[in-house]
Amino acid sequence: MGIIDAMNDYLSVETPEQISINYQKAGIGSRFYAALLDTLLLGLIVFIGVYVNYNFLIELGGFLGNWLGAIGGILIFAMFWGYFMVFEITTNGQSPGKLALGLRVIKEGGYPISFGDSAIRNLVRLVDFLPFCYGTGLLVMLINGNWQRLGDLAAGTLVVKTNRKTKVELNQSISPINISSDEHLYSDWIQPLLVTDTEFDTIKEYLRRRPELSPIRRLELARTIGRPIAEKMGGEGAINYDKFLAEVYKLKTSNTTKNVHISPEKHEE
Repeated sequence: MGIIDAMNDYLSVETPEQISINYQKAGIGSRFYAALLDTLLLGLIVFIGVYVNYNFLIELGGFLGNWLGAIGGILIFAMFWGYFMVFEITTNGQSPGKLALGLRVIKEGGYPISFGDSAIRNLVRLVDFLPFCYGTGLLVMLINGNWQRLGDLAAGTLVVKTNRKTKVELNQSISPINISSDEHLYSDWIQPLLVTDTEFDTIKEYLRRRPELSPIRRLELARTIGRPIAEKMGGEGAINYDKFLAEVYKLKTSNTTKNVHISPEKHEE
């Protein structure tokens, strides 16, 4: 379980592997504008849905029109309540509003949110909205050090800025980094110059410790570290983040072979 340091505007999430990742908290201002953009977009979607549904009722009429109207009403309701859940699950915790403001929803341990997490935080959104305009949610955020509304507290989630600061604390002895000689899947779009020193330190520490990780934990941690870096480089499609991080490290250290041992083995997917 992650350890959260709520000092100032940053959250320090320490993984069980003693890799410390710092996130900048998303305050009320940025969250308000993200919510405003989402509300406007959602309002437009609902308006179009209501307009189309109304035309079905008028043009078709009778039994068929009533049935299509009922189905349309259900779809409109589903869009209204499922808008945030669909985007948060499919875009790694970012609705269109959050994406525009550079925000992301994560678990308190620094992991990506699951469908259940998103469902809980968005079902509680109705309570946060009371009595109007997120009045309850705003009050809770003001008295909560991590700017969490009720939905976040119920789901164990946080909203952070995507331009995070990352640092690594070396609490164990340094071991060699083993990189497979055939890890060159993403070299056509990897841009080593975009990798900051703190991001590089995190990648290096992950690669040192990945032999000790279980396959599931390795997948989760590689995705947490690698996805923001891949997005910054414009990476698209299905990405094996474990191989991606290894390749970033390999390209970043192309001028030196210190502490790097090339082996013919392939790492697990």
